[in-house]
Amino acid sequence: MNNMKPINAFLISLLAWALPFCNAIAAGVKFLEKGEKKEPSIEKVFMWDSLGKRYQSKPDDLDIAFEFHFQNHTTKEIRITQAFSSCGCTVATLPKKPWIIKPGEKGSIPITMDVRGKVGIIEKDSTIVTSSGTVVLTTKVAIGADTSTTGGAPRRERSAEERAANLKVAAQNRQAVFQNNCVECHVKPTVGKRGRQLYATACGICHDAKNRAPFVTELRAIAKGKDRAYWDQWIRDSKPGTLMPAFGKKHGGPLDESQIKSLVVYLTRIFPRELKTKQAIEAASKTGAKPGELPLK
Repeated sequence: MNNMKPINAFLISLLAWALPFCNAIAAGVKFLEKGEKKEPSIEKVFMWDSLGKRYQSKPDDLDIAFEFHFQNHTTKEIRITQAFSSCGCTVATLPKKPWIIKPGEKGSIPITMDVRGKVGIIEKDSTIVTSSGTVVLTTKVAIGADTSTTGGAPRRERSAEERAANLKVAAQNRQAVFQNNCVECHVKPTVGKRGRQLYATACGICHDAKNRAPFVTELRAIAKGKDRAYWDQWIRDSKPGTLMPAFGKKHGGPLDESQIKSLVVYLTRIFPRELKTKQAIEAASKTGAKPGELPLK
């Protein structure tokens, strides 16, 4: 029970910022082209160069890196306490938590979007939680939408036949996802990653995918109440009778001991908290509730 008090206090304080957060979305976002430089001029807790950035992808792009620049134009310190995104394929990175920004200090937040296997217009939100309110940064990537500028053919989603063939291979050898042509999407992106970034590249690529197979679980729906032993088993050794691959190196997976531990810590400590925060913001936007009026479960 004592552990619930800090979490509830955090969520209640976050709800105080939810309505301004929703108003910002309703007002729309003016996008800045990726790489275009502009002095911070948009006020939202900090002064930002933009609240939205976009990019026309090239055929060989796999990870799209954006960077949002800001400045603390106030006369007080502002603490950045958390950053989470609307999908596991998109990761906003903080150098430390809390990150204390002094008056007049400048900084930037890198956001990386994994576009492997995606096609069309992909738009993702990253929520930055601070001691003075929340800020939503939007990243948008057009994939295969303009062949005149990319010089290549539009990317396409896998056909039903291709998906069926992949399932047949997985049924014969669930570790096949880490071999041959699959290495580019399921092994290389995990190299050197830990925690939230590792989740995005190792787990989110399948479990957060829009067109995931029926047997691939949406992890946020089952995260509540799961302990470290649960996640460690599924990540390290998988589970007999399923198509879930084993990520431990002893089974031919890509993750070392340190990476597995960092992923387990993220899934048991940070992942559920991010989910509660997201649900609180969404609930406030739908009901117009004031802080403390929503039930916190």
